[in-house]
Amino acid sequence: MDSSLSILKQRVPLAYGAAVVASTAIGVGMMSLPLVSLGMWFFLSLVVLTVTAFYVIATGSLLLEVNMKYPIGTGIHSMVRDLLGCKHALICDFMMIFNGFILLYAYITVGTEAVQFYLREYGGYELNWYLAGVLFAGVFGAIFYTIPITISRFLSAFMLLMSLSFVYIVYELSFSVALNNIVEPAVEHHYSLSLLPFVLMTLPFFMAAMGYQQVIPMLRRLYNDKPRRVIRSVAFGVGFVSLIYLVWLLVIMGNQPRETMILSVSEGKDNIENVVETISQSDDIKSLMFFFVQMAVLTSFIGVAKGLLDYLMDVLSNHYKLSTRYAKVVVLLLPLTLSLTFPYGFLMAIGFAGLAGAIWAGVYPALMALVSRKNTRQKEEASNGYVTLGGEFTPWLILAYSMLLILTMLLGLFDLLPKF
Repeated sequence: MDSSLSILKQRVPLAYGAAVVASTAIGVGMMSLPLVSLGMWFFLSLVVLTVTAFYVIATGSLLLEVNMKYPIGTGIHSMVRDLLGCKHALICDFMMIFNGFILLYAYITVGTEAVQFYLREYGGYELNWYLAGVLFAGVFGAIFYTIPITISRFLSAFMLLMSLSFVYIVYELSFSVALNNIVEPAVEHHYSLSLLPFVLMTLPFFMAAMGYQQVIPMLRRLYNDKPRRVIRSVAFGVGFVSLIYLVWLLVIMGNQPRETMILSVSEGKDNIENVVETISQSDDIKSLMFFFVQMAVLTSFIGVAKGLLDYLMDVLSNHYKLSTRYAKVVVLLLPLTLSLTFPYGFLMAIGFAGLAGAIWAGVYPALMALVSRKNTRQKEEASNGYVTLGGEFTPWLILAYSMLLILTMLLGLFDLLPKF
């Protein structure tokens, strides 16, 4: 018997799946959410974070519901093609592949910088950009080519390291948190009511910071076709990510007044490194905060790459009858080439990645669920054993919120949203 199949017959802990979800989702949010949330500040950030958590859990659940009606291992491309047709499959392919490659492009760029930094600081060795990029992609890229249980174990270990460093950072910085920095902006603006217009610009960023849906087929394999264990692992993973983001925002906003952070961003200091440098009380804390952010990027890199690899294998192998080696090569080679050739070029495209994510991870799961339910007879629905909580109401609610995300992203691209 295949060793990977015998492993999957064991009862896989929920922590493994939660680690896959959390590691895929967390990453870009550590760098972006403290900056995009300056306008609405903490209390409204908490509201948006909660709404987004329920949204991404629901979209993942809808995707799982549809996937359960197909053989195990069936990818998102195959489901869209079967339920909605070839044109929709091509649109979804483009959106998901673009979204995945842009994120990997960003993660490889940040990872390359990290390799250079640690070799220089702790090894006394200057490595050029190209070799550092190849080293990062080669070493950590090898992880997502393994079987799901091995990937989840690696990610669990990385998440443990990240969690321990995060706990220590929060412990050290909590002594300098001033509650006035958190509360006063809400009081001054009638308990945040006048800050409400700034909420719209943040919605796509929060969604992008909590995306994980591409790993749903992998989680189904990991939990041996048990949908309720899959969705429990998703809920735990999203809950963990939400807690991390909540505490991260609390620590950063509690250590600086809102006006100070807005002034820093307006002066061009619009990256998380400058924020970390400002609130760090010692070089040790600053180094640990950089390590934490880099670990978040690394785990997300592995999770996003694995999800994209599964998707490409589904498209190239199942429908174009190409060897799986093409998917395995292109998933890493293309973003690595972009990163080495055009460092930081992803900054221009990252906004469009959020738009693409709202379409493939929001609109299409809802549309597929509606069509799938319509095509499935009631007795088959009952025997399937898994339907997303909320019944007929959930897909329509997800569609409406996804359209709101798309609209806000388009308005933002044309500078039609309020800015702080």
